[in-house]
Amino acid sequence: MQLGKTQTLKISEKNNSGLMLSDESGETAFLSKVFVHEEKEIGDEIDVFVYQDDHKLKATTEIPLAEVGEFAVMSCVQSLPSGAFMDWGIIKDLFIPYKQQKTKIIEGKRYLVYLYVDEILNLITGTTKFKRNPQYEDLPLQKGDKVDLIIMNESELGWNVVVNKKYIGLIYTSDVYKKLYPLSEEEGFIKAIREDGKIDVSLQPEGFENIDEFKQKILNKLEENFGLLHLSDQSSPDEIRDELQMSKKNFKKALGGLYKDKIVEILEDKIKLV
Repeated sequence: MQLGKTQTLKISEKNNSGLMLSDESGETAFLSKVFVHEEKEIGDEIDVFVYQDDHKLKATTEIPLAEVGEFAVMSCVQSLPSGAFMDWGIIKDLFIPYKQQKTKIIEGKRYLVYLYVDEILNLITGTTKFKRNPQYEDLPLQKGDKVDLIIMNESELGWNVVVNKKYIGLIYTSDVYKKLYPLSEEEGFIKAIREDGKIDVSLQPEGFENIDEFKQKILNKLEENFGLLHLSDQSSPDEIRDELQMSKKNFKKALGGLYKDKIVEILEDKIKLV
Protein backbone atom coordinates (compact mmCIF):
# COMPACT_ATOMS: atom_id res chain seq x y z
CA MET A 1 0.00 0.00 0.00
CA GLN A 2 1.47 3.36 -1.01
CA LEU A 3 0.79 5.70 1.88
CA GLY A 4 -0.07 9.22 0.78
CA LYS A 5 -0.45 8.29 -2.89
CA THR A 6 -3.29 7.85 -5.35
CA GLN A 7 -3.42 4.22 -6.51
CA THR A 8 -5.66 1.53 -7.95
CA LEU A 9 -6.98 -0.98 -5.39
CA LYS A 10 -9.33 -3.93 -5.64
CA ILE A 11 -12.55 -4.35 -3.64
CA SER A 12 -12.16 -7.35 -1.34
CA GLU A 13 -15.16 -6.87 0.99
CA LYS A 14 -18.46 -4.95 1.14
CA ASN A 15 -20.59 -3.96 4.12
CA ASN A 16 -23.15 -1.35 5.09
CA SER A 17 -20.40 1.12 6.03
CA GLY A 18 -18.38 0.95 2.84
CA LEU A 19 -15.76 -1.08 1.01
CA MET A 20 -12.58 -2.83 2.08
CA LEU A 21 -9.89 -2.35 -0.57
CA SER A 22 -6.78 -4.50 -1.03
CA ASP A 23 -3.51 -4.24 -2.89
CA GLU A 24 -1.53 -7.14 -4.40
CA SER A 25 0.16 -7.89 -1.07
CA GLY A 26 -3.18 -8.20 0.74
CA GLU A 27 -2.83 -4.99 2.75
CA THR A 28 -6.20 -3.25 3.15
CA ALA A 29 -7.69 0.23 3.43
CA PHE A 30 -11.29 1.17 4.18
CA LEU A 31 -13.35 3.35 1.81
CA SER A 32 -16.47 4.89 3.39
CA LYS A 33 -19.74 4.53 1.48
CA VAL A 34 -19.98 8.33 1.27
CA PHE A 35 -17.29 8.15 -1.41
CA VAL A 36 -18.96 5.34 -3.39
CA HIS A 37 -21.22 6.98 -5.96
CA GLU A 38 -22.06 3.95 -8.09
CA GLU A 39 -22.67 0.25 -7.53
CA LYS A 40 -19.46 -1.69 -7.02
CA GLU A 41 -18.83 -5.41 -6.72
CA ILE A 42 -16.12 -7.50 -5.07
CA GLY A 43 -13.21 -7.74 -7.48
CA ASP A 44 -13.83 -4.33 -9.08
CA GLU A 45 -10.94 -1.87 -9.13
CA ILE A 46 -11.15 1.73 -7.95
CA ASP A 47 -8.73 4.68 -7.90
CA VAL A 48 -8.31 6.12 -4.41
CA PHE A 49 -5.98 8.18 -2.27
CA VAL A 50 -4.70 6.32 0.82
CA TYR A 51 -4.18 8.10 4.14
CA GLN A 52 -4.28 7.36 7.88
CA ASP A 53 -6.95 8.06 10.45
CA ASP A 54 -6.64 6.84 14.04
CA HIS A 55 -3.62 4.76 12.92
CA LYS A 56 -5.75 2.89 10.39
CA LEU A 57 -5.41 2.98 6.63
CA LYS A 58 -8.34 4.65 4.92
CA ALA A 59 -9.10 5.61 1.34
CA THR A 60 -10.94 8.43 -0.37
CA THR A 61 -11.90 9.29 -3.92
CA GLU A 62 -11.28 12.96 -3.09
CA ILE A 63 -8.27 14.56 -4.77
CA PRO A 64 -5.77 16.01 -2.27
CA LEU A 65 -3.97 19.29 -2.90
CA ALA A 66 -0.71 17.36 -2.70
CA GLU A 67 0.52 13.80 -2.25
CA VAL A 68 3.60 12.63 -0.35
CA GLY A 69 6.66 14.12 -2.03
CA GLU A 70 4.79 17.19 -3.28
CA PHE A 71 4.27 20.83 -2.33
CA ALA A 72 0.97 22.70 -2.13
CA VAL A 73 -0.43 25.93 -0.72
CA MET A 74 -2.73 25.10 2.20
CA SER A 75 -4.83 27.05 4.68
CA CYS A 76 -4.55 26.45 8.43
CA VAL A 77 -7.85 25.37 9.99
CA GLN A 78 -6.57 25.00 13.57
CA SER A 79 -3.36 25.98 15.35
CA LEU A 80 -2.38 24.33 18.64
CA PRO A 81 0.79 24.41 20.78
CA SER A 82 1.66 20.93 19.50
CA GLY A 83 1.17 21.78 15.83
CA ALA A 84 -1.21 22.95 13.14
CA PHE A 85 -3.93 21.27 11.09
CA MET A 86 -4.07 22.18 7.41
CA ASP A 87 -6.86 21.79 4.85
CA TRP A 88 -5.35 19.61 2.11
CA GLY A 89 -8.50 18.93 0.15
CA ILE A 90 -9.66 15.67 1.72
CA ILE A 91 -11.88 14.71 4.64
CA LYS A 92 -8.94 14.52 7.06
CA ASP A 93 -6.71 17.53 7.81
CA LEU A 94 -2.92 17.37 7.50
CA PHE A 95 -0.91 17.79 10.72
CA ILE A 96 2.26 19.90 10.85
CA PRO A 97 4.14 19.43 14.16
CA TYR A 98 5.40 22.59 15.82
CA LYS A 99 9.02 21.53 15.18
CA GLN A 100 8.28 21.33 11.45
CA GLN A 101 7.06 24.94 11.26
CA LYS A 102 9.54 27.50 9.91
CA THR A 103 7.47 30.18 11.65
CA LYS A 104 4.47 29.65 13.88
CA ILE A 105 1.48 28.77 11.71
CA ILE A 106 -1.54 31.00 12.31
CA GLU A 107 -5.12 29.85 11.87
CA GLY A 108 -6.77 31.18 8.72
CA LYS A 109 -3.51 31.96 6.89
CA ARG A 110 -2.06 30.18 3.83
CA TYR A 111 1.32 28.46 3.73
CA LEU A 112 3.47 26.47 1.34
CA VAL A 113 3.61 22.92 2.69
CA TYR A 114 5.66 19.86 1.74
CA LEU A 115 4.35 16.34 2.50
CA TYR A 116 6.50 13.44 3.66
CA VAL A 117 6.16 10.24 5.70
CA ASP A 118 7.68 10.46 9.17
CA GLU A 119 10.03 7.45 9.27
CA ILE A 120 9.72 6.99 13.03
CA LEU A 121 5.94 7.33 13.35
CA ASN A 122 5.14 6.16 9.80
CA LEU A 123 2.64 9.01 9.52
CA ILE A 124 1.93 11.42 6.67
CA THR A 125 3.29 14.73 7.92
CA GLY A 126 3.61 18.27 6.63
CA THR A 127 6.46 20.73 6.97
CA THR A 128 7.12 24.35 6.09
CA LYS A 129 10.87 23.80 6.45
CA PHE A 130 12.64 22.84 3.22
CA LYS A 131 15.98 23.35 1.51
CA ARG A 132 16.43 26.27 -0.85
CA ASN A 133 17.70 25.37 -4.32
CA PRO A 134 18.51 21.72 -3.59
CA GLN A 135 20.52 19.55 -5.97
CA TYR A 136 18.61 16.91 -7.92
CA GLU A 137 19.53 13.82 -9.89
CA ASP A 138 17.76 12.22 -12.89
CA LEU A 139 15.21 14.99 -13.25
CA PRO A 140 12.31 14.24 -15.64
CA LEU A 141 12.70 17.76 -17.05
CA GLN A 142 14.43 19.23 -20.08
CA LYS A 143 15.35 22.70 -21.25
CA GLY A 144 12.32 24.39 -22.79
CA ASP A 145 9.70 22.30 -20.95
CA LYS A 146 6.58 24.19 -19.93
CA VAL A 147 6.02 23.81 -16.18
CA ASP A 148 3.64 24.90 -13.43
CA LEU A 149 5.13 27.14 -10.76
CA ILE A 150 4.30 28.10 -7.21
CA ILE A 151 6.10 31.30 -6.23
CA MET A 152 7.97 30.82 -2.94
CA ASN A 153 10.01 33.83 -1.86
CA GLU A 154 12.39 36.46 -3.16
CA SER A 155 16.12 35.97 -2.56
CA GLU A 156 19.34 37.80 -3.42
CA LEU A 157 19.48 36.04 -6.81
CA GLY A 158 15.81 36.22 -7.75
CA TRP A 159 12.73 34.19 -6.82
CA ASN A 160 12.64 30.64 -5.49
CA VAL A 161 9.83 28.62 -7.05
CA VAL A 162 8.28 25.16 -6.83
CA VAL A 163 8.32 23.38 -10.19
CA ASN A 164 5.45 20.96 -10.98
CA LYS A 165 4.70 20.62 -7.24
CA LYS A 166 7.87 18.53 -6.71
CA TYR A 167 11.09 20.48 -7.25
CA ILE A 168 12.57 23.78 -6.12
CA GLY A 169 14.02 26.03 -8.80
CA LEU A 170 15.12 29.63 -9.25
CA ILE A 171 14.05 32.49 -11.50
CA TYR A 172 16.94 34.95 -11.72
CA THR A 173 16.10 38.61 -11.24
CA SER A 174 17.11 39.32 -14.85
CA ASP A 175 14.33 36.94 -16.01
CA VAL A 176 11.56 38.53 -13.94
CA TYR A 177 9.44 40.78 -16.16
CA LYS A 178 6.30 41.09 -14.05
CA LYS A 179 5.25 41.56 -10.45
CA LEU A 180 5.44 38.28 -8.52
CA TYR A 181 3.66 37.42 -5.28
CA PRO A 182 4.52 34.66 -2.78
CA LEU A 183 2.18 31.63 -2.98
CA SER A 184 0.79 32.70 -6.37
CA GLU A 185 0.79 30.32 -9.33
CA GLU A 186 2.49 31.02 -12.66
CA GLU A 187 3.36 29.27 -15.88
CA GLY A 188 7.09 28.89 -16.51
CA PHE A 189 9.71 27.26 -18.69
CA ILE A 190 12.84 25.29 -17.85
CA LYS A 191 15.76 27.53 -18.77
CA ALA A 192 18.55 25.15 -17.75
CA ILE A 193 19.31 22.05 -15.70
CA ARG A 194 22.71 22.83 -14.27
CA GLU A 195 25.53 20.33 -13.79
CA ASP A 196 25.05 20.54 -10.01
CA GLY A 197 21.41 19.45 -10.42
CA LYS A 198 19.88 22.85 -9.74
CA ILE A 199 16.99 24.14 -11.86
CA ASP A 200 16.90 27.53 -13.57
CA VAL A 201 13.45 28.69 -14.64
CA SER A 202 12.14 31.49 -16.86
CA LEU A 203 8.70 33.04 -17.02
CA GLN A 204 8.90 33.18 -20.80
CA PRO A 205 9.96 30.71 -23.50
CA GLU A 206 13.25 31.34 -25.24
CA GLY A 207 14.19 31.26 -28.91
CA PHE A 208 12.75 32.38 -32.23
CA GLU A 209 10.31 29.45 -32.26
CA ASN A 210 8.29 31.31 -29.61
CA ILE A 211 8.46 34.75 -31.22
CA ASP A 212 4.81 34.69 -32.34
CA GLU A 213 3.69 34.90 -28.73
CA PHE A 214 5.67 38.10 -28.19
CA LYS A 215 4.54 39.58 -31.50
CA GLN A 216 0.92 39.05 -30.47
CA LYS A 217 1.55 40.74 -27.11
CA ILE A 218 2.88 43.82 -28.88
CA LEU A 219 -0.06 43.87 -31.29
CA ASN A 220 -2.55 43.52 -28.44
CA LYS A 221 -0.97 46.45 -26.62
CA LEU A 222 -0.95 48.55 -29.81
CA GLU A 223 -4.65 47.89 -30.32
CA GLU A 224 -5.37 48.84 -26.70
CA ASN A 225 -3.54 52.15 -27.28
CA PHE A 226 -5.22 53.07 -30.59
CA GLY A 227 -2.30 51.84 -32.70
CA LEU A 228 0.46 53.72 -30.90
CA LEU A 229 3.01 52.52 -28.34
CA HIS A 230 5.68 54.71 -26.77
CA LEU A 231 8.42 52.09 -26.90
CA SER A 232 11.30 51.62 -29.32
CA ASP A 233 14.72 49.99 -29.71
CA GLN A 234 16.03 52.72 -27.44
CA SER A 235 13.63 51.98 -24.57
CA SER A 236 15.13 50.63 -21.37
CA PRO A 237 14.58 47.03 -20.24
CA ASP A 238 12.56 48.35 -17.29
CA GLU A 239 10.24 50.35 -19.56
CA ILE A 240 9.64 47.31 -21.77
CA ARG A 241 9.10 45.04 -18.80
CA ASP A 242 6.59 47.39 -17.17
CA GLU A 243 4.60 47.87 -20.38
CA LEU A 244 4.74 44.40 -21.97
CA GLN A 245 6.07 41.98 -19.32
CA MET A 246 8.82 40.71 -21.61
CA SER A 247 12.57 41.11 -21.89
CA LYS A 248 14.17 43.69 -24.17
CA LYS A 249 15.76 40.82 -26.10
CA ASN A 250 12.39 39.25 -26.88
CA PHE A 251 10.87 42.66 -27.57
CA LYS A 252 13.48 43.44 -30.21
CA LYS A 253 13.04 40.03 -31.85
CA ALA A 254 9.27 40.40 -32.02
CA LEU A 255 9.41 44.02 -33.12
CA GLY A 256 11.82 43.12 -35.92
CA GLY A 257 9.42 40.43 -37.11
CA LEU A 258 6.46 42.81 -37.12
CA TYR A 259 8.50 45.42 -39.02
CA LYS A 260 9.64 42.86 -41.58
CA ASP A 261 6.01 41.81 -42.10
CA LYS A 262 5.14 45.50 -42.61
CA ILE A 263 2.67 45.43 -39.73
CA VAL A 264 4.29 48.22 -37.70
CA GLU A 265 6.33 51.34 -38.35
CA ILE A 266 9.27 52.04 -36.06
CA LEU A 267 9.82 55.71 -35.22
CA GLU A 268 12.49 57.32 -33.04
CA ASP A 269 10.63 57.02 -29.74
CA LYS A 270 7.52 55.00 -30.58
CA ILE A 271 5.99 52.38 -32.80
CA LYS A 272 2.65 52.42 -34.59
CA LEU A 273 0.48 50.13 -36.63
CA VAL A 274 0.80 50.60 -40.37
